[in-house]
Amino acid sequence: MLRSQWKPFSFTEVFTEIQRGKRLKKADHTEGTVPYVSSTALNNGVDGFVGNEGSVRKFEDCITIANSGSVGSAFFHQYEFVASDHVTQLKRKGLDKYAYLFMVPIINRLSEKYSFNREINDERIKREKILLPINDKGEIDFDFMSSFMQEVEADILKTTLKVFKKRLNANENKMGGVKWKAFFLEEIAQISSGKDIYERERTSGQTPYVTATANNNGIGYFVGNQNETLEKGSLSVNRNGSVGYCFYHPYDALYGNDTRKLKPIRNNKYVSLFISMCLTNQRAKYGYGYKMGTGRLKRQKILLPIDGNSQPNWDYMEAYMQNLEQQQILEYLRHIER
Repeated sequence: MLRSQWKPFSFTEVFTEIQRGKRLKKADHTEGTVPYVSSTALNNGVDGFVGNEGSVRKFEDCITIANSGSVGSAFFHQYEFVASDHVTQLKRKGLDKYAYLFMVPIINRLSEKYSFNREINDERIKREKILLPINDKGEIDFDFMSSFMQEVEADILKTTLKVFKKRLNANENKMGGVKWKAFFLEEIAQISSGKDIYERERTSGQTPYVTATANNNGIGYFVGNQNETLEKGSLSVNRNGSVGYCFYHPYDALYGNDTRKLKPIRNNKYVSLFISMCLTNQRAKYGYGYKMGTGRLKRQKILLPIDGNSQPNWDYMEAYMQNLEQQQILEYLRHIER
């Protein structure tokens, strides 16, 4: 699919809505789950999550372009978000996501002519021009842009499906007959206590604070505090509250005293997920009157696959969880393909 005719258009010709976000000072951020988009060039422009409702400006289904900071960085947002005053919304009513995605890399090229000392103010952005494909009438060919990106997506999906099918077959070959054996948890993992950060002590931040909830992967809050429990790649087990739930945290996190932190001997994402699944399946034996303290957790037995030396078969656990992951991804990709 080729389009040889292109023409420059001003932003005001392309977008029906051009509006800057609204200032929201860091000190005024409240805890929440709505993406806060600012001038970062990372994470699709998302610089945190907030719960503010009043005195904010929300957008969705649009492109944002950074006016300052990482000037010119553009991203498409299909979800509702709070926009800072460091970004401007670019929106055209009725446009689909594929046409937006087509324009994002073109708009990103503007970053080459701007810098931290030369921002894109409201007047400059209206005068800016971008080169876009046109139809026989000399109008912006949004249909072409949409079709082009849909073809790109389809090609990527086909390639990705082949890769995951190959990985799935490779993992299945590793998973022949296997024997199982019970191990005390202290034999396979290092266990340590968490440390409470009381409500009066918590400061606003982006570090996950793991508590005894059964929701949100065990994360109760996001905080700016620091203490000795901070670690990446650990498991948490609820000793109180929703007793027995176990979660894996591949990111830096802090752990409250109602949880216990586990570091498996084999520090591996898939092994940790396997152990998490085995432990959570035993939660029925615990309750509010029968808590999972450190001593009890150490002597908790867990059934694991073993190798020829009667030791935990870490390779099998890794392959098993990778297999589950590949199956889920394949199912998702097949659903998109349909």
